Amino acid sequence: MKACITSWILLITVVTSLAQPVGVVAIEDPQFDAQFVQRAIPQVTGKLLHVSPQEIKETTITYTPVTLLGQKTKTAQLAADGSFQLELDYPLPYQQIWVHVGELFYTGLYANKQLYVELDVPKLKAAGKELAFKADGVRYLGEDGPLNEYMNEYILFKRADKLALSSRMRQVRQSQHPVETEALAAFTSISDTLETIQAEFVATHPSPYAWLLENERLSEFYSQICLHYRGGHAMEAALFDQIKAHKTYLRSNSSWVFYMYLSAYFRQLPPNRMIVSWRDVVHLSDLTESEKAAIDSLRSTETLSPAPAHRAQWKKQLEPRMRKLHQDRRIARGIHWLDSLYSPSRADIMKLQLNDSKDIAEQKAALEQILPSMTTRWCKVIAQKEYDHAVEQLASVNRALATSGNSPTAAGFGSPLQQTDFGATLYKLSSMSGADFLARLRQSFAGKAIVLDRWATWCAPCLQEMPHSKKLQQDAKDLPIVFVYVCTAQGSDEDKWKRKIAELKLPGIHFFIDEALDAKLGELFSFRGYPGYAFIDQKGVYKPGAITWLSVIKGKEDLAALLK
Repeated sequence: MKACITSWILLITVVTSLAQPVGVVAIEDPQFDAQFVQRAIPQVTGKLLHVSPQEIKETTITYTPVTLLGQKTKTAQLAADGSFQLELDYPLPYQQIWVHVGELFYTGLYANKQLYVELDVPKLKAAGKELAFKADGVRYLGEDGPLNEYMNEYILFKRADKLALSSRMRQVRQSQHPVETEALAAFTSISDTLETIQAEFVATHPSPYAWLLENERLSEFYSQICLHYRGGHAMEAALFDQIKAHKTYLRSNSSWVFYMYLSAYFRQLPPNRMIVSWRDVVHLSDLTESEKAAIDSLRSTETLSPAPAHRAQWKKQLEPRMRKLHQDRRIARGIHWLDSLYSPSRADIMKLQLNDSKDIAEQKAALEQILPSMTTRWCKVIAQKEYDHAVEQLASVNRALATSGNSPTAAGFGSPLQQTDFGATLYKLSSMSGADFLARLRQSFAGKAIVLDRWATWCAPCLQEMPHSKKLQQDAKDLPIVFVYVCTAQGSDEDKWKRKIAELKLPGIHFFIDEALDAKLGELFSFRGYPGYAFIDQKGVYKPGAITWLSVIKGKEDLAALLK
């Protein structure tokens, strides 16, 4: 088996050496520290041509830059002449940005220095459907224009074949291979086919950017291998060393997941797995009296068989403490093994990904641990800026929670926990049946349709939809519709829930529900994970499938159509 793996590694080493760029510094290289200071933040601007004032008013550009910390979705408004500008945060090279121009056009942009995107609206509309990446009426101009023309043309080149091969690679990764060489051979075969497609494109499309295609392919390839081994079995050292040697040059989805899955592989090896129980909480110095009582109860019933029914509730009471302790230890351990495995610059880049919580207070706490461990100056600049942003956001959240307003209420649920000045009303529910919850909801909002949003504070797709939901509430202010948000207590707590609502400034009726009610609602509406959406019309009739994603609903006209 070792001989087979060694042969495979030698093959990949040859391929990798062919792809090495000349005269380009990777962000992992020590020389990048000086470049970071000298670089300007890439400029991305553009303009919609032959567009009416009404279309300008109705069009919003939604864009998602890929950063070292993942994806961050932003919006940009069109100026009166149809021009726009996309804002990036850092002077990093080759930044990938996913862009939706209303319902008109979708593309992936690549910002290195300066890019100007020109969209001829009548030509795009003439196609009769949303277009993607390249089309008649789309021009990529400026210094980064040729880069974008090339990368987007490659995305469309034999696209169906490439998507099918990517699907096959995921199937290999998800299957159980009794012999690792079988998995490696399958991965390599698929990657070789992708390389053949890539070589065909490069041969017919000569470009100084061809090396970026190879770098992206290898980032995706190595990511899938790391995911395959993430189940807990260790790679051979030579294979791990080969993957460690790979450097990424784009700030893209492929490079981001490469670092993320490489980190996840090592973190999930059996010796590195970490479990925190209620016993780990015992020695904390700031326990409340109720927490101490829960610990005493757990201790006194530890040897009883059968275990008292209340043990589960006592443990649940300590869950917020256990989650915080788990995060603190996970980050401390992550910092230690990153420093022991990688160069200082790669270790610091990957430390940024340890800050992966969706909760602003946990982000602040994580960065307080991460910042002192960093030695790479440009990474410290980014970490410090992210920390300052977290501090500012947390202060804003606390101010929002400290103010009260006169928001709509759900009369059937008693007095709310809180009403905010941005129109949110907050309730906490436990020990309620699904049928009772829905009956009280209908009683509270008789004659109104209900948009029900099931979400979790840790669910990235849920949070990505929230800005759309907020806009829809504005669009629906004259319609008989109420927006109801039910957040599960699973993996969260009341404080996180409140902070996230305040951070988003999301109006509507909000419920923090226990896991039993959450599970019942999931069963009633056939929700498959998070988020989940349900629409109940003015007569109290549930309309299955009426809402798939909130972002699909474009405005007041779509909402009014739901009411018919």
